[in-house]
Amino acid sequence: MANPLYGQNKADTALDAAAPSYESLIAAKTVAAADAGGTFGLNLAAGFAVTLPLASDMPAGSKIDFIVLDATADYTITANAADTLVGTIHSTVQAAADATGVTIGSDILTFDASGGAAVGDNCELICDGVSKWYARAFCAT
Repeated sequence: MANPLYGQNKADTALDAAAPSYESLIAAKTVAAADAGGTFGLNLAAGFAVTLPLASDMPAGSKIDFIVLDATADYTITANAADTLVGTIHSTVQAAADATGVTIGSDILTFDASGGAAVGDNCELICDGVSKWYARAFCAT
């Protein structure tokens, strides 16, 4: 049953805290564990780097999403040195993995503008709460 008047239920504040957030990034960022569930827009013509929190600081199953809003330059998303980043790239066309402009290495995910990364390309990262980030990248190329 819905709350007829906001604030009359003690769970309202907890629900607000659990709601996903969105932030359009225009500079490098170190993502905090408190950002779990959030979506970040990568939105600077000069590109930049994003650093993920330590996987062991995150609850298992935590998700963080990134979406390319400006594909003029490169963006990198880097896992902590103690963690591993693994995953797969899905494309809307049948292109070789290196033609999408997105690469996933052992600790870094790159949206490469000169390699074909485009506005709308995105990646969902899911943490195991121990030492791994699982990436699913979706590309328009």
